[in-house]
Amino acid sequence: MEPSTRKNLSTAAAVIVLLIILFAGTSMDAESSQGFSDGCNEHLSGSYKGACWPFISDSDCGTACITENFDNLSGSCHTFQCWCYTTCDGSKASVAGSAPIRP
Repeated sequence: MEPSTRKNLSTAAAVIVLLIILFAGTSMDAESSQGFSDGCNEHLSGSYKGACWPFISDSDCGTACITENFDNLSGSCHTFQCWCYTTCDGSKASVAGSAPIRP
């Protein structure tokens, strides 16, 4: 029996959607620090190699970040890349906390 054309089109559409999602997540500028949590000093690891899988490779990513620079506090996987986190400098922290608190 010949497979139906409709099934082939559905499968092709599903593959295209998955590829778009995959490549859209990895098309971020590698040198920018967009910030995934608070926008404070996130950067790509320079020593981690390969795809970084969330929850699977997080410990390897964290180890790579800490060993590449002791100023790095930790690392985690996001968009299949290893992101290292450092402490915030005073200027960013003071801007975020400079608004007065009103009762």
